[in-house]
Amino acid sequence: MRKLLFLPLLLISFPLIAGVQGDLRQGGKLYQHKKYGQAFAKYNEILQKDSQNQDAAFGAGASAYYLKDYKAAEAAFKQVTQQESVRNQDALFNLGNTYYREGQKEKAIATYRQAILKNPQDKEAIHNLQILLQEQQNQNNQNDQNKQNQNDSSSNQQQGDQENQAGNSPQQQEQQQQQSSQDSEKEAAQRVMQMARENEHKPTTQTGAANENLVEKDW
Repeated sequence: MRKLLFLPLLLISFPLIAGVQGDLRQGGKLYQHKKYGQAFAKYNEILQKDSQNQDAAFGAGASAYYLKDYKAAEAAFKQVTQQESVRNQDALFNLGNTYYREGQKEKAIATYRQAILKNPQDKEAIHNLQILLQEQQNQNNQNDQNKQNQNDSSSNQQQGDQENQAGNSPQQQEQQQQQSSQDSEKEAAQRVMQMARENEHKPTTQTGAANENLVEKDW
């Protein structure tokens, strides 16, 4: 009698599995034909039936990524990484790419490192990590150079003011101080504008280079 009690459960579970597998195949075909919106909808339909389905979550993340819906891609890939499965390492790699597209470079670096720890032979993850670390170093060097230029300019300005004030009358010194203050404000404004132009240009160049060299696996 106990064996007979399991029979209805088996009869129910087989069609359910078959239906999910069929939906996964449909989602895969839509994805391969670059119909990412339809694929995303199909994968989410599967997740409504089976919220823990790693293949569906991975497919939803990949589809959302190409739709540039990075928040949805992040959520889907995170779901995959939270469980040990054959998709786990690839999901970490894709999550790193997603963080990068969102501008969260620190998280991207940390996630690529996790992917490499799981698979030290992952050349794509190593490649992308090197790009971001180099980009980070270039930005730090530029920030240090900007600070040094500002310090040098301020030091030279103070030295010149002291020399000019040494041989002048109190009235002349006051006039020179006012003029110096106005000049300093103009120079400060010019420096701010210059830094704004530099910061507007350089991240575009750096990001463009990273985008050009960033590797994305054929999912």
